[in-house]
Order: sequence, then C-alpha cells, then structure tokens
Amino acid sequence: MSFDLARVTSELATGEIIWSLHYEPVCDSTQDLARAAAVSGAAPGWTVTTDLQRRGRGRHGRSWTAPAGQALLFSTVLRPPVDVLPLMPLLAAVTVAGGVELSTGAAPELKWPNDVLLNGKKLAGILLERPPGSSVILGVGLNVNQSAAELSEGATSLAIELGHSVSREGLLAAILNDLGNAYERADREGVDWILPGWRSRTSMLGKPVTFRRNGMLLRGLAEDIGLDGALLVRTSDGTRVSVVAGDVELVRLE
Repeated sequence: MSFDLARVTSELATGEIIWSLHYEPVCDSTQDLARAAAVSGAAPGWTVTTDLQRRGRGRHGRSWTAPAGQALLFSTVLRPPVDVLPLMPLLAAVTVAGGVELSTGAAPELKWPNDVLLNGKKLAGILLERPPGSSVILGVGLNVNQSAAELSEGATSLAIELGHSVSREGLLAAILNDLGNAYERADREGVDWILPGWRSRTSMLGKPVTFRRNGMLLRGLAEDIGLDGALLVRTSDGTRVSVVAGDVELVRLE
C-alpha cells in the first residue's frame, strides 16, 4: 500500500513553512534521512515519510517498530525561533494531537514529555533531535491501522479506537497544517499560549507520578509545566522538583 504524496500536497495549506514532501517505501529511519537533509542545507519544511522503518527509534535509543503501511512515520526539518526551542516538545505534541482531532474527530490526551494517548493508551510518540546547526528534526510515529495483535501492551491505534481504518495521507496533511498554524501563531503572539494549549490536552497534572533520575526511582505529584517545558513535581517531602526530559528515563502515572 503505497503512500500518496500528491494527496497530501493537495490538502496542505500555504503559509510560512513551505512543505517539501518526500517518500521512501523502506528506510532505516526517517530521522536519519531528515538529519542528512538538514546537514546538506534542506530548508524548513523538508519532510520524509515511509511505510517501513528498519531501525526506527524513540527517546533514549528505544526502538520503534510497526508493520509496513500501517503507521504514519515521518520526520520533518524545522528551524524554530529561539524562544520556541525549549517548548518544541510540547508544541509538537499539541500539533500532533490537534491534527489527529481535525482529521478523525478523536481527541487525544498528552503525557509529558512526548507521548500522545487515546483512551489512556499510547497512540503516538514524538522524537526531537538537534543536528549541528540551527535545525531541529521532528520525528513522529503514529499508530494508525494496526490491529491489537500488532501493538505492544499499553498501545493502541486509531483503527482500534474508531472502529474503522484511517487515511495516513489525511492525517499527515492535518498534522503539518496544524504545525504550520502553530508556527505562525508563535510568530504573531509569542509563546505564551503553548503551555495552556498543552495543559488543555493533559489529565496528568495533579496526579501521582513516578520517574527515574540518575538511576533512582522518585515519586511525587505532577503539579504543572514550567516556562522551560519541564515537568514540576512535588515530592513526598514537599520539595518541588523541576524534571527535564533529558534526564528522565520514564514518567509513569500511578
């Protein structure tokens, strides 16, 4: 089942980001392709999607696998303004969730730092990487048409939750359009709306969480998101800890 780039292009809105779409039926990793493109001078909006990744990855080097043609797997080259950079993980999550909702009517929730959930199960993961230079590579793996047998425990797909198959092309166009709109809004209004946008799509604030830092398992209440995108956790001794995505192995809702 080949991916129809022409359909995606026909549904893209024109705006600040000029999308340049590429398709590889099989690759090791869309992140690697986008990174190479960025290093070679690709402009923001250079985007590659694939049907099958041989070495797809998530945060901390974890692998990301999906059957051929059943997931939406893409990476895009971005060059966000300096004030947006710290909040890119949150902005990316908000736009992936927004694109899913616009395209399908499903309303995903967000889990810090980079998970998109639907009915409490993992629907998508987001990976941001910084190659040399000013570019950011945004990678998304979104479960679209997998069956329950094709997913790991705790994961779901749009087809499972909605009861019907979903167009990957329509999803990609909707996510890129939402991402483009977010960019333009950040240019117009600054970044003050990003945190409220993320908070409006999460249910984890006020709930107990566990996370690992420096090999230690810590517990506390997730209180808020900081201006730098960190998760603010109140531990059992009353201390408020600022948890940065880079030094956390896992955040689990208890």
